[in-house]
Amino acid sequence: MSYFYAQLMRYIYCIIISLFSTVSAFAQSYGLMFNSHEVVQEKRTCLDLTPDDSLCFKKGFELSFDLRFIPGRMIYFGYVVRLISSNNQNIDLIYNQPLRTFKVIIGENFSGISFSVDSIQLHKEWTRFSFNCDLEAHALQFSVNGKKIGSSAIPATDNCFKFIWGANDYQKFKTRDIPPMRIRDIRILEKDKEKHFWPLDETSGETAYDKISRRVARIKNPVWIKPKYQKWELISSFSLNGYGAVTYDPKHDNVYVIGSDSVATLSLRMDQHALDWTRASHQEFILGHQALYDTFHDKLYDIFIDKKMVLTFDFTRRQWDIPMPYSPITEYWHANKFIAPFDTCLYTIGGYGQLRYRNKVHRYAFSTHKWDTVHTTGDYYPPRYLSALGLTPDGRTAYVVGGYGSQTGDQMLDPRNYYDFYRYDIAKSSFKKLFTLKTLTTPFTFSNSLVIGAKPGAWYGLVHPNDSYNSNLQLVEGSFTDSAYIPEGDLIPYSFHDVQSYADLYYSPISNKLIAVTMLYSKEETKEKNTQVKIYTLNFPPEKAEIAQIPAVSTGHVNYWYALLFLLIVGGGGFLFFRKRKGLATQPASAVSPASVFDVHPTAEPAPDHTSTSEPALLSGTTPVEKPVYPAVYLFGPFQVFDKTGHDITRQFTPLLKELFLIIVTYTFRNGRGISSEGLNEILWHDKSEKDAKNNRSVNLAKLKAILEKVGNIVINKESGYWQFQTPEEEIYVDYKRYTALLQGTPDVTRADIRPLVNIIKRGAFLSQTEYNWLDDIKSEVSNAVIDKCQEYMRAHPAGDPEFIIEIANCIFCFDPLNEDALTYKCKSLIALRRHTLANNTYLKFLKEYKDIYGSDFGKSFQEIIA
Repeated sequence: MSYFYAQLMRYIYCIIISLFSTVSAFAQSYGLMFNSHEVVQEKRTCLDLTPDDSLCFKKGFELSFDLRFIPGRMIYFGYVVRLISSNNQNIDLIYNQPLRTFKVIIGENFSGISFSVDSIQLHKEWTRFSFNCDLEAHALQFSVNGKKIGSSAIPATDNCFKFIWGANDYQKFKTRDIPPMRIRDIRILEKDKEKHFWPLDETSGETAYDKISRRVARIKNPVWIKPKYQKWELISSFSLNGYGAVTYDPKHDNVYVIGSDSVATLSLRMDQHALDWTRASHQEFILGHQALYDTFHDKLYDIFIDKKMVLTFDFTRRQWDIPMPYSPITEYWHANKFIAPFDTCLYTIGGYGQLRYRNKVHRYAFSTHKWDTVHTTGDYYPPRYLSALGLTPDGRTAYVVGGYGSQTGDQMLDPRNYYDFYRYDIAKSSFKKLFTLKTLTTPFTFSNSLVIGAKPGAWYGLVHPNDSYNSNLQLVEGSFTDSAYIPEGDLIPYSFHDVQSYADLYYSPISNKLIAVTMLYSKEETKEKNTQVKIYTLNFPPEKAEIAQIPAVSTGHVNYWYALLFLLIVGGGGFLFFRKRKGLATQPASAVSPASVFDVHPTAEPAPDHTSTSEPALLSGTTPVEKPVYPAVYLFGPFQVFDKTGHDITRQFTPLLKELFLIIVTYTFRNGRGISSEGLNEILWHDKSEKDAKNNRSVNLAKLKAILEKVGNIVINKESGYWQFQTPEEEIYVDYKRYTALLQGTPDVTRADIRPLVNIIKRGAFLSQTEYNWLDDIKSEVSNAVIDKCQEYMRAHPAGDPEFIIEIANCIFCFDPLNEDALTYKCKSLIALRRHTLANNTYLKFLKEYKDIYGSDFGKSFQEIIA
């Protein structure tokens, strides 16, 4: 009977922990995130609680909700929420970015309710906002976190209201100016009784449900928060030449991936995930090298322990300071490394190579450029690789966990998985074994780094089975005092091929995200050396991935949880008793299933969304919404290529293939001829002999043609001694080709003439994220032509459609952020649309950028601009 009792107690304990952890998780990370100024207008988010009809009240109501700003954005101005009565009386909450204040607006007047919220709290914590409307007394009271902020009279109005957050298209209240924000827990009370409750805890779809009355709210362009804490998002996937290495710069929120002829920089700021390529002088990196970013001196290093070499990359000259000599295979695969703040020295620990595991600690002093081997004390640290290391925030202690090795270091003498957790005192050079992690039936090792300091008392690591190629990475969370650990988030697909693969984990304090990187190297015997790179992010703090979502309950329905708990306990107890009676009771199970970390299949990666790369439709007028065109080549804005099915294949272009392609395309449509072989050699292979340049040109043109076959009927031919880009007009859309045709059209500038041009240039400046010396003159030529054409139209139609004038002005700002004509016409158009605050905000933003660039004040006042 004692065994049955133990089984029952274990069952009850697991049920209680599961339920309360679910409630806890529910209370932490959910809500709706709003796309704002960082995306085109059509992609901005709207939440409408009243899509079909208004909500009506007898004497009044109280509206409350939680708000939190998204950090790292440039523009925060806009409407948080608008309450609109049936007789078109509006009550708005708006954020004024220049003054960093919230204001309540009633009708077309400031109510006098104005307040600020601490910036750190606004970006890091949820803030509770409350409207209390007394419709009989015609009074409004506003509160923040339960504290009364102010009150105001409101005009006599109807008793029925619409409630709209963010962007909206409702009659004259239409707006696209919204701050980047998160919203959750919307409650509406009448007579102190909760009438409606939208927690916004959904994980997908364009509807949200009122948990009390089941009323449906509709959302346009929703970004649900909960999945971002549970599911890893693949933000970049690409290949680069040579054997790659990766590192992260937490100071500037950049991931650097090093290749033989380039450095890829992925910025995580503002969630744009822009990938920038820097072409570099060729460096034949040896398999097993590692990269590291030094935040103390803002330098990017490459490390090769065998040769005692530390290379520094010069971003200005686009080259490494010293060449890496040839070396046989490394003896330090997957070594751990860090820079200690207290002495700013580089340390490496462990590694593997030549059938031996290592446990030596090497140190490199940047001040003297000398290496030495550190004599360690304390507990014995067995030789190993595939372990994870993390540094404490104070930089005095490193923790190392897991790995694969042997007691002697000899691969032939009892190699094994290690699960021990060590503390390394850097100043004392001393190891201390703290405990051994609980093991699983599936052996596992770690990615290269631990995340320490993101959450007090916790560490995070990525584990994976090391006995199979088709593996998965699982994030786990542990503590420094206990051998237990728990899985967080879903699985990341990982092709583990021992020393031919690499994985790492970082934490972004700026974006508050975890970053996972996987790399797979081509085999050494293959002729072409390359690296496949995938980068994922997960919001912090992570949560366990849900298998099935449990419906949320309102505060007044907590008793249902107790009823469910009671039924589960009784049902489980009865089931166990029945099994005991039938003699089917099994042996006691461990608290955590040994296979539970890896037995969940990863979710399929979502298909890319190409609609954002299409030309956005107008927000007003009769211009129809334009559909994305496939296949297509876009040179305005970021460089992008889409194949016949609409898939973005831009990442298939290596830095060299991209430059080769852009040279041929731009020269073809710019001068109508193309570029000669001599011209290509001068730009791309000026440091090679004529024979080597010809061979390189032939090989890379063949690779380029293979990619372009996926796009469609594209031919790169040599006509009359010039390489040309050729494609039928109707089959493939090339925006630069269309642009050159438009410039050669009629000299008259009508709306019908300028509209196609605006549709092209609204994607952004010409090759906005691409920099080459040969491209500078072409960019300048395109910018001048675009600005002249747009200014010509605005001057010819000063009293034209103000929305269209604003759109044209925004296009000019893409090419020239300090264009005075664009500022004048945009401000005047906003005034014509009665958007006075936005006009003033545009002017203030211009002033700041002008001062930042020129170091002096702009010479015209706002009144002079709009006069």
